[in-house]
Amino acid sequence: MVANRQDAWTKEEDNYLAEVVLKSINEGSTQLTAFKIVAGNLSRTAAACGYRWNSFVRKFYKEEIENAKVNSKKQATNKNELNDEVPKPQTEIELPEVVSSESDQEVSFEAVFQFLETVKEKVESLPVREIQSLEKKLLISKQENDQLKVEKQQLLEKVKELESEYENLFEFIDQKRKFVNISGGTPDKKVRSKKE
Repeated sequence: MVANRQDAWTKEEDNYLAEVVLKSINEGSTQLTAFKIVAGNLSRTAAACGYRWNSFVRKFYKEEIENAKVNSKKQATNKNELNDEVPKPQTEIELPEVVSSESDQEVSFEAVFQFLETVKEKVESLPVREIQSLEKKLLISKQENDQLKVEKQQLLEKVKELESEYENLFEFIDQKRKFVNISGGTPDKKVRSKKE
């Protein structure tokens, strides 16, 4: 009788993983983001979700993955084309002249008031929402960058740990080889010769 592991993946979990990853690819996001979402909803780690996707689930969705990638590229292209059509926000505001000529040194109240109204209109017409949106995206990107740096550091530490373990393993193997070579044969022969 084969016992099921407690952490075994169910078909529903595999389907959910595939659905979220494909949606993420389709939207131009990363698979890592999808793994984090699935991990949070299934009480698993993002690494476990990534491993499950790459080792098992992915092979059943090859065509869907390609379609999602194509859709993502089309959306990115359309977005770029739209951005090219949208006029870029002005960084400098052209201010109207208050004094109409160099010889006219007196400025009327009405001219100053009209000048200030024009400046106010131009400042208010700047895309504040767009700026706020870009600031939010920048903040999110910085947070993701910080998180990726932490993950990178953890992976580097794990690599160092594994390299150290491999070195110890190879040293152990070399010691055993030397022992076998010094004893002139296999360890079994050495033991038999001592008994005789």
